[in-house]
Amino acid sequence: MYKTLTPQIRFALLLPENTFSHRARFAGFTLPELLVASLILSLVVTLAGFGLVQVLKANEQNTVEAERQAELNRALSFITDEIKTATSVSISGIPARKNYLGVFKLTKVEGGIEKEFAYYTAPKSASDIWRGPRTVYRQQIKPPLVGPSTYALVDAISNSVPDCTGNGNSPPTNKGLKVFIQNNSYVKLCLVGQLSDSRTLLLETQAFTRGSDPS
Repeated sequence: MYKTLTPQIRFALLLPENTFSHRARFAGFTLPELLVASLILSLVVTLAGFGLVQVLKANEQNTVEAERQAELNRALSFITDEIKTATSVSISGIPARKNYLGVFKLTKVEGGIEKEFAYYTAPKSASDIWRGPRTVYRQQIKPPLVGPSTYALVDAISNSVPDCTGNGNSPPTNKGLKVFIQNNSYVKLCLVGQLSDSRTLLLETQAFTRGSDPS
């Protein structure tokens, strides 16, 4: 019977017993090895997921801050352009309003009619539309309008006093928006935006009134 077996089978029968157990150990992974590998893989996936979440949050925060900075720049450009079309700018004669801080007033002529506009800063309204802590408002004070005359120009304004210096008249109290006015014609503007809970941005610019008749 032994002679009828194939050479391969006869060779296997002659191998020592421990040879089969040695080969069996390399036939696959043991349960503890699989558990350890699964644990390592889980840790790697968790760390990679955590890192991805942090990257996405940082990217989202950067996008929000960039949008707010763009809004602040647009608002400052609007104010600057309006000053350039004005005949005079002053910090006096601003109508008092509860919880509003008067910043400056400008006078300009539109359609042959002399108009006056006042700029204020005030705490954010209760509406969820606006971001805090303050908002810059623009109000037409002359001639008075029958309907709404006050409009929010830009929100997400800081409560801090702008850290800028200049020459000329400036309101005694400044929060978020500060001006320096010389000869009712030269204006330096300082605007502090609240980009995030911990980060603010100071923007500065200057303008001359050009709406008066040079003759």
